[in-house]
Amino acid sequence: MNKNEYKNPLVPQRADPWCLKHIDGYYYFTGSVPEYDRIELRRSETINGLSDAEGTVIWKKHESGAMSYNIWAPELHYID
Repeated sequence: MNKNEYKNPLVPQRADPWCLKHIDGYYYFTGSVPEYDRIELRRSETINGLSDAEGTVIWKKHESGAMSYNIWAPELHYID
């Protein structure tokens, strides 16, 4: 695979992918996990490296209420 080819999918078993190249030079990735119960974030120096990057849980669903179900399609934005 040359540097202009990308893995498809970038991260297996992740729907609704969202990827951002930050000013620190890293690529950040989030997407719906199969259980729809948490939001994970991955970071890599390359887009293709996101596939093997370890996911870090940055948010878990609540036990009850509006934020306890349908945890899907997370987005990642850099503001200022």
